[in-house]
Amino acid sequence: MSAPFEPGAVAQNPRAEADPLPRRILLVEGSEQSRAVMLALLRRPGSEIAIADGAAAALGRLQQERFDLILIEMQFPALDGYEVARRIRARELQGTQTRVPIIALTADTSREQARRCFDAGCDARVAKPPDEQALFEAIRSCTEALGIEAVPELADLLPDYLAHRRADVDALWQAIAGGNWALVSRLGHDMKGSGQIYGLPRISAIGARIEASGTANERREALLALAALESFLARAARSLVDPAAPSGTPGISAPGLPFD
Repeated sequence: MSAPFEPGAVAQNPRAEADPLPRRILLVEGSEQSRAVMLALLRRPGSEIAIADGAAAALGRLQQERFDLILIEMQFPALDGYEVARRIRARELQGTQTRVPIIALTADTSREQARRCFDAGCDARVAKPPDEQALFEAIRSCTEALGIEAVPELADLLPDYLAHRRADVDALWQAIAGGNWALVSRLGHDMKGSGQIYGLPRISAIGARIEASGTANERREALLALAALESFLARAARSLVDPAAPSGTPGISAPGLPFD
């Protein structure tokens, strides 16, 4: 089943032009109600959304078709989203498919669940019920170019730098939960200054967002920036073959939305 672009749907969504999407998207979601909500959020000109109502159906479609983005509910019974993500990544490692971004959709926003998503090979995660801003930030974070600007003199130091940023994510999680905005601001400030030095302008940009959110005590903005950092570090670790993160980023523990 596929849901092509319908002009009327975009007319009802003022974010449509500001949030372009990949051309072919696979939505793996078992709940009819959740599918309806996701379709309402995702319809954009030039995009086609294919729907699989379970993990087995998703694997079947992936054997026959190519997609530019996969959004998958993780808590299916029996064959779950984690196993689907692992099988997709295994196929890609065999050279039979190019890597496709995967976004985990989950009602479980625990720190342990975050580790499971990234260990399985997901590039980002979004809490259910879906939040439009968080959803599109996740899509951008795992479909846009990483923008890594190699600095040869610092290449040997980059894995250690990324490991420290993963530790920062855990510290930020705790600081936001405890309302320690001074620490949030300071950690963001440090990232803003150091990212560019290591050839990671995205780290600097995310750090600036975190610093500003800490200064303004803006919990929601801090969470969105933290989610962007989580996704970037997962992708950067794989791109740079960071030995501190062999199969994903188990050291990253950032909350989903909502943060309760």
